[in-house]
Amino acid sequence: MKETKNLKRKTKNIWKRAGKLGLLLTIKESYLLAKNTYGLRVHPFKTLKSLSREKDRSQQLLILGWPMYVLALGAGVVWLGRRLLATSEAWGWGAKGTIIVFFVFSFSFLVYLSYWWVQVWSKK
Repeated sequence: MKETKNLKRKTKNIWKRAGKLGLLLTIKESYLLAKNTYGLRVHPFKTLKSLSREKDRSQQLLILGWPMYVLALGAGVVWLGRRLLATSEAWGWGAKGTIIVFFVFSFSFLVYLSYWWVQVWSKK
């Protein structure tokens, strides 16, 4: 009987520690994502150079994935709008226009990131 109480207490402590570590990791990654996103707008060369130097793969994936996030957000907006408005099967001008705007924005962001990434790699 004593072993079960001890085991429950250890399990509870493990979950508590994992929760704290998860919260701290989330705060750290969120801060770095915000810092790097701001840095891409203000000084993209410096930001991408520091990302390549630090070898922080999670931040590289988060920052270089921005065009895909924008595209997924656009698809989600169109899907949700079509579901909420309960439209017909045919795509109207609003849905087509919204998808085109998000696609163009995503593609231009991809070109912007690619340009600065090439600049960083050519200076190495």
